[in-house]
Amino acid sequence: MRKLLISLMAMLGFSGVQAAEFPPNVEMNAKTIQALIDAGSDPSKPHPLEHHFYCFSSDLLKKLMAKGESLGYRVANVGDNVHDGTHYWYGDLIKETVLDIKVINSENSLMLKLASEFDADYDGWGTPVVE
Repeated sequence: MRKLLISLMAMLGFSGVQAAEFPPNVEMNAKTIQALIDAGSDPSKPHPLEHHFYCFSSDLLKKLMAKGESLGYRVANVGDNVHDGTHYWYGDLIKETVLDIKVINSENSLMLKLASEFDADYDGWGTPVVE
């Protein structure tokens, strides 16, 4: 349960970030990394960082996921849903990385740029505790 909580903290911590702003959320990234370490994660071991996206067009999501694949990310959790009458599509771009603040900030900036390029919402990143 604690591992899930840390992953959710990472995801929810970015929900207010606008895709048009490319600077990473340095403070939240640092807090999330520290929370993962406090929960027992080994920062030197690779973690599967899941970057979460939402789009209001299936074509744009497909293009975003294809771009992510071309950059070395794995695509996962792709689907669609309707919430309050609004149809949206979602998907994750995943890449293994160590919990290094410089690496995470760089990933965060790249994901914000991709979201802007494909008119998507970047909902942050999450990862389980890796011991």
